[in-house]
Amino acid sequence: MMVGSVISAEVERTVEETVRDLVRLKRINGGYYVNLPLLYPDGSFVTVRIDQIANGVRVSDAGFAYREVEDLNAAKSFKRTANKVAESTGVTVGDRVLYIEAPIDDIHRAILDVAESSWRVADHICQRIFDEDDEQLANELNERLVRVFGLDKVDEGKTIIGASTNPWEVSAVVAVNGHTAVFQAVSNHANSVYRASTAFHDLAALDKPPRLIAVVRDRGALGSKLGLLSPGRIIEDSQPDELFRKAAA
Repeated sequence: MMVGSVISAEVERTVEETVRDLVRLKRINGGYYVNLPLLYPDGSFVTVRIDQIANGVRVSDAGFAYREVEDLNAAKSFKRTANKVAESTGVTVGDRVLYIEAPIDDIHRAILDVAESSWRVADHICQRIFDEDDEQLANELNERLVRVFGLDKVDEGKTIIGASTNPWEVSAVVAVNGHTAVFQAVSNHANSVYRASTAFHDLAALDKPPRLIAVVRDRGALGSKLGLLSPGRIIEDSQPDELFRKAAA
């Protein structure tokens, strides 16, 4: 690799275009909206609104964190979680918005603090919901596996070692005809898919890999993320018992 002081016009143009895409500014209805290179759990950019006030500026998240959790029917958790986050960041918590009123000289700090707080609130609430969804699906899966294969064949919450020597906790391991099958409950949420994908790729690289089966609620709901689970077979939890047996065989 060659590193030097010469930068081509193509690289310079690409860098400038990338930076412009990372931070965007737009004026709407008398205020400025700034998109920052942070992503809410739904994949949208964290955005702050800047308005002029008598003694400086008011920087808010324009209610984006609230709407993020409202879409997940978790709006009741917003204020409690926001108040905890605000203890360390110094933002003010409204009914549906996070904001800071600051002198114009402090606008840089205000933008960063509001953006970080908004992201943390949405992330904390969404992660809790995602974990609950994963746990519920895993419990339902384990009950199903015990019914299909028998209690003595199913090892719930098993930790197995991948080719990288990294330990992976999986929903269940089933002993079938002298080999093992790994069943992993995977919800529609990105974190659940990425976790399963990383584990599957590592386990698939073993000299004698186990059968890998991802159990999901709805293949269609995964969209483009479905391909990330490609090292394993993907079945829906509503499908018949016979399909579970064939996947493990």
